[in-house]
Amino acid sequence: MGKTLKKKTTPKSKSAIDKKPALGSKPAKKSPTAKRPAAKRPAAKTLARTPRPTPQAEDPIRVAALKAAQYAIEKKAEAVRLLDLRKVTTMTDFFVIATGTSDRQVKAIAENVIAEMRDTEGIPAWRSEGWERLDWVLIDFVDFVVHVFQEEARKYYNLERLWGDALTIDVEDTSRPKRRKASKAPSAEGARATPRRKSAVRVISEFKHVGTK
Repeated sequence: MGKTLKKKTTPKSKSAIDKKPALGSKPAKKSPTAKRPAAKRPAAKTLARTPRPTPQAEDPIRVAALKAAQYAIEKKAEAVRLLDLRKVTTMTDFFVIATGTSDRQVKAIAENVIAEMRDTEGIPAWRSEGWERLDWVLIDFVDFVVHVFQEEARKYYNLERLWGDALTIDVEDTSRPKRRKASKAPSAEGARATPRRKSAVRVISEFKHVGTK
């Protein structure tokens, strides 16, 4: 009879045998430094965009009052101020207060405000008074009132103090932009002199006279 061939088996290494847990022994605990599977993060919620606030249109009465103040400044009125009375009284919304240095200038300021507001802005004055003495001319546009004082009368009546709770705004001349001072560059020998530009001159071709009431 022939000999049966036995399958050769490779002996297992001692380290492989040691790795197998013995019967009845507890499995080894995983070290805390072992990498854990990354937890799935919840999808970030897209927040709805809040609509931007639309810019509010400027108050047309305030704009008209500032126009009247600028027309007073055209005739060299001094210390022009705007008093916001909307939170103080229901009589009117704004006071425009200006100062003239003489009877003639007070008259010129008041006439210019009446004429320009009527012809340019389309806002006629409702009534005006004080033309006899010309120390305080009052021009009533219903929604705002223009007061043109001489200096002593303005100090005496002191409307800014009388209406001290009102917001006060100093009005500046915005008709002409401020000119920047040109810096003088050092002249070099042999450099060509640049010709100066002629300044633009505004010519007034028409004069409108407004009679007093």
